Amino acid sequence: MMNCSVLTKLIDRYEVITIFRHENPDCDAMGSQFGLKKWIEDNYDGKMVFALGNGTCSQTVYPEKDVAADEVIKDSLAIVLDTANPERVDDQRYALADTVVKLDHHPNATPFGDYILVNDKAAATCEILAFYFAQEKDKITSAKTAEYLYEGLLTDTLCFKTNNTTSETLQAASYLAGFGIDLNQINRNLFDKSYDDFRFSTYIRDRVKVTENKKIGYIILEEEDLHKWHLSGHEARNFIDELGNIKEFRAWAIFTASKGEKGLYDGSLRSKKIFVNKIAYLYNGGGHNNAAGLKKVTKDQIDEIIYLMQNAIKESEK
Repeated sequence: MMNCSVLTKLIDRYEVITIFRHENPDCDAMGSQFGLKKWIEDNYDGKMVFALGNGTCSQTVYPEKDVAADEVIKDSLAIVLDTANPERVDDQRYALADTVVKLDHHPNATPFGDYILVNDKAAATCEILAFYFAQEKDKITSAKTAEYLYEGLLTDTLCFKTNNTTSETLQAASYLAGFGIDLNQINRNLFDKSYDDFRFSTYIRDRVKVTENKKIGYIILEEEDLHKWHLSGHEARNFIDELGNIKEFRAWAIFTASKGEKGLYDGSLRSKKIFVNKIAYLYNGGGHNNAAGLKKVTKDQIDEIIYLMQNAIKESEK
């Protein structure tokens, strides 16, 4: 493990810094990426900073991705944010960089990079960066940096409702809020729904499957479902929180047809207490203790996943 002073020395040393995050990015991935970019640009004159990755996050508006040639990346310090394993980095050219730093809050099951800064007790990568910036001589000077980080912190904790929300998480949120960001508008930008989204939420709720003991709710969306609602699988899985406020549910999941992969599905798993990432790891997935993802599983494997979730719930209640 490295400490923050090492990261500062690396940023000081390199004139070119490339910042990466995971594919199908959420607000923690995008917020940490653009928050770090803005902070470096505000505090280091003349450095070239590139935020790279092909995916987008539809929950709120972020800047367009940057473009960097392979030769530029080769001379850079690459900082990979919010990504547990190298296969999930959304632009595999990160490996070309002269030095690679992994900065993350997921369990460090797959170490990679030349330097590793992982705090799996943090609720979000944005939380790690908030504390890093707070202790640096070059502190946050832009409300935009604070806004990016606050968005990631708010969404990764589901508005501070997840069980990895700690006093440190709330301290980070308070620190970021102190920069004059519009908390009310941020909440509206992130959580207000369009009418079409509202209708799709109803569609999901009408079709949810519930286990006999009512402790797990899940839905499988086929290609025709996605086509009907003009959604990608990633966009549809973003609606998983629609199943998260059911008192009886201990865990819940959404599976969507994998694009161009007949008979295969990508999934998002959530829970209140059980460690769904341990189940996701069995199917080449990963994530947080209570929020994980996996790809290209069959319907038989979906049945296995639900069975494993049921067993984990039974064990947790003994």
